[in-house]
Amino acid sequence: MADINIGTADVVNNLTTVGTDVTPNAHIVPAKILWLLLIFITPNVCRATILVTNCSADRVVVGADGLSLHPEDTQHPTFKSCKIVQSGNDCFFAISGLQNYKAINYDLVPLARRACRGPGSVIERANTFKKVALPEIQRAWINTRKNNPRTYALLKRYGPARLSVVFAEGPPFTVIIVQFVEDSNGKMMPENSIVDACNFASHSVFRALGERQNVEAYQRQHSEIENLDDVAFVRSLVLGAIELEGFPKVIGPPVAILEITSSGARWIEQGACAEIKHRSQANSHKQP
Repeated sequence: MADINIGTADVVNNLTTVGTDVTPNAHIVPAKILWLLLIFITPNVCRATILVTNCSADRVVVGADGLSLHPEDTQHPTFKSCKIVQSGNDCFFAISGLQNYKAINYDLVPLARRACRGPGSVIERANTFKKVALPEIQRAWINTRKNNPRTYALLKRYGPARLSVVFAEGPPFTVIIVQFVEDSNGKMMPENSIVDACNFASHSVFRALGERQNVEAYQRQHSEIENLDDVAFVRSLVLGAIELEGFPKVIGPPVAILEITSSGARWIEQGACAEIKHRSQANSHKQP
């Protein structure tokens, strides 16, 4: 079985970003800026995701739905899951794409965990993950192409296959999207990362990964959400996208909303996620 989120649309925007390999384009909506990545599902164990991040001068907010799918299991086709994973004190990540493939011992989660806990800034750790994960992602993709033609066809149905990993941390408040995309030769290759390093001189930046149609439709229908604070805006987008989801549903509750401030990380809504471990708790667990 493979745990898969399929991203097929390019990230589009035109913001000033930080880093040496960042190439965004522009998609502006009134008073808020949304970064959109369209995600579909495969017939294996799937997580079609709504994931919204906001980076501002004094916080990072991350929101996600909590519905995962097992389309081939007619008895239990859906189950609750947590899509925002903690690793380290205030480092969190979420994966969109071919996350794990047990048959070939491929799993990106341990690699992302180690990156979060590693030395250096979160930007440096994300770059380390990018280098370490690349050969594993390429190995898994070669295997998928050779041995899973149906999955391969669905992954490419709307364009080149894509895999993205979002890292969020603070302070300093930073959101990074590490990206891999299939090239013209059918090989998964790294793409420019997207970096939001926010401070008091910058505007709040929202990025949404998920059902683009749902997010944009809800935005058009409910312009009043532009007046909400960052947390309420993220929550409204996630819940609104779920509200507009058709049948069969590929996104749904429970919703998780994470807030990271200078005081630490906390769940605004916990969903199916585990309790957050803070530095004092982690240190107490190390004592005999």
